[in-house]
Amino acid sequence: MSLQIFIAAMIAACGVGAFAAAAVVWDRRRFWRLRTGATAGWVFGFLLLGGGLLAGSCLGLIRL
Repeated sequence: MSLQIFIAAMIAACGVGAFAAAAVVWDRRRFWRLRTGATAGWVFGFLLLGGGLLAGSCLGLIRL
């Protein structure tokens, strides 16, 4: 059971990292010369990934 908790925590950490990546893309959009649509796509993708990972890890812990 402790291994399952460890795996869920690592997945949640990846989800938080995806949220951080979205913030970095939003912050650096001018430096990387991203257009508005490209910035929105990257940010939405990272937010969707982060939300999915966090929700999945939380549901896995609730199941325990």
